[in-house]
Amino acid sequence: MAINLAKRASDKVVERFRLGSCTEGIFSTRYKWTGVATVQVFSVDRLPLQDYDKAKADGSRFGTLTELGDTVQELTVGDDKAFNGSIDKGNNTAQMMIKSASSVLRRQTDEVIIPYVDKYRLKKLAEGAGLTGTNVTLTDENALEVIMKAGAEMSNAKVPREDRVIYIGETNAIKVKLQKLVLGVDRQVEEALVAGVCGTIDGMQVRVVPDDYMPENVVFMIVHKGCAVAPKKIETYRVLEEHPDIDGAVVQGRLLHDCFVLEAVKEGIYAAKSTAE
Repeated sequence: MAINLAKRASDKVVERFRLGSCTEGIFSTRYKWTGVATVQVFSVDRLPLQDYDKAKADGSRFGTLTELGDTVQELTVGDDKAFNGSIDKGNNTAQMMIKSASSVLRRQTDEVIIPYVDKYRLKKLAEGAGLTGTNVTLTDENALEVIMKAGAEMSNAKVPREDRVIYIGETNAIKVKLQKLVLGVDRQVEEALVAGVCGTIDGMQVRVVPDDYMPENVVFMIVHKGCAVAPKKIETYRVLEEHPDIDGAVVQGRLLHDCFVLEAVKEGIYAAKSTAE
């Protein structure tokens, strides 16, 4: 670690590039906490379809009476991450006070926490996908067809057409854009959306992400909103202006979170993979 002390220099800091979250807005909030770090998600079972018997003299003509059941999925939040940094008053004074604790906290959130959470969520979504394609390769000629066929497979699995989001890395997105059939998003709407939105394909919103955001061997992924949950049990970010161990401020943060695909609607995720299963 290097501490660069200023001599005669500007008190301005060169900020690194940062991205907003690309996964916000796609998760269900229909769950309840039942323990320290456990959530329950309920789904109602289906009733069997029977023949209506109008000739039946006694009993129900609607068939055998079946009690409506339900399924409970219990999920324990397990990804627990933290950071802990000090800003020595002496060093900060010599550096022309460039390390404002609140700015450091904001920078840590933008450049570390948000990218980490996005990558973690996308990995979990791919792992829990109910539909997968294997040995998928996108080219300048076939990219749109491959993506639309994946969408058709979801439709055949009765996944609603609306509220689908395509995640694709920057490099593979070029092959899609070269086909010139990606519809643009209204500018006012785009500004209100999350990072990466660049248009739609066959009614599905496209979110282009850095290549390293995509899970290993996943070429693209289609996610129907609400087929997963991303609970946060603890989200703590704080600045301790007075600390007994140092003369200066301490910046700390903790995030206890996770991401789970809901078993009842896992077909709402299609993961196209470059390798065989």
